[in-house]
Amino acid sequence: MPKEFRTYEASKLLFAVDDLTSVFHALWPQRARGNSKEQVMMPKFGLLTDPLQLVPDEILRFKRLGFDYAEIGIEEPMATPKILTRQRRRILKLLEENEMFAIGHTAYWVQFGSSHEKARRGWIEEGKEMIQVGSQLHLPLLNFHFYGKLGRVGDTQQSRNSFLDNFSNAMKELCKFGRAKNVTLMLENVPVGDFGTGGIDSYSAVIESVPQLKCHVDIGHAFIEGGMDRIRLYLTRFNDKLTHIHIHDNHGELDEHLPFGAGSIDFKKVVKWLKEIEYSRTITFEVFTSYRDAVRSREYFKKLWKAI
Repeated sequence: MPKEFRTYEASKLLFAVDDLTSVFHALWPQRARGNSKEQVMMPKFGLLTDPLQLVPDEILRFKRLGFDYAEIGIEEPMATPKILTRQRRRILKLLEENEMFAIGHTAYWVQFGSSHEKARRGWIEEGKEMIQVGSQLHLPLLNFHFYGKLGRVGDTQQSRNSFLDNFSNAMKELCKFGRAKNVTLMLENVPVGDFGTGGIDSYSAVIESVPQLKCHVDIGHAFIEGGMDRIRLYLTRFNDKLTHIHIHDNHGELDEHLPFGAGSIDFKKVVKWLKEIEYSRTITFEVFTSYRDAVRSREYFKKLWKAI
């Protein structure tokens, strides 16, 4: 990997530049110039750390498997903010020595839309602690999930509106905090259909109300939500704010996190659509069956990318 992608150099750039959009283009340029025509560069590939494993061990494993970066999960039991803070120097040293970079990921069940004010304030403060850890680890990106499974919330229009207002206000506060810490936040879609607080329109309402919030599209989640058409809609509707992607397979009902070909997603179409929108940033292979399956899925993706 070229030196400019090394975590130490990337972190210095991130901390020195106020306009993070220009930083993203510097780290993950959208096009590669050839002799006769421009072609979309292949994205950078990574894996999400297992919360049952120590992050330093995962970094070394990901390097041996040939991945470009680690998506560090800030999640119990083995990667809480306190544990990661203690491991900070070790993590940064390993990333630099192995010429890798890292981005951040949080648990899906963090709640920002609740009308229970004390509970929501507690989660916002927890979110700030996660951002603080991300800053200490020089993570340019950190995700939160658009999670809204709160009993019967969303069964009425009033409760749906209240949830969306609460979630949007929480994201505005956290994005402001993140900007001060040089951490850009992105929102991941979750595998919920168009009912209650779920679906692309609810997700879009939050994204549109928080200008600093970037989009993190999970391909498998979008497929559960509405099939191949929904995947394409997420990629095209949010192209301008699309910053990161998760990819894995499933059968359209459960969030199975299967390797490519074990489910029903047409990855030829996915790759074609990614190239159409000139996406060349980061893609994390959230294949949870085995590391070997994740590597095989990555190699299949590369083969499709070169062929299409």
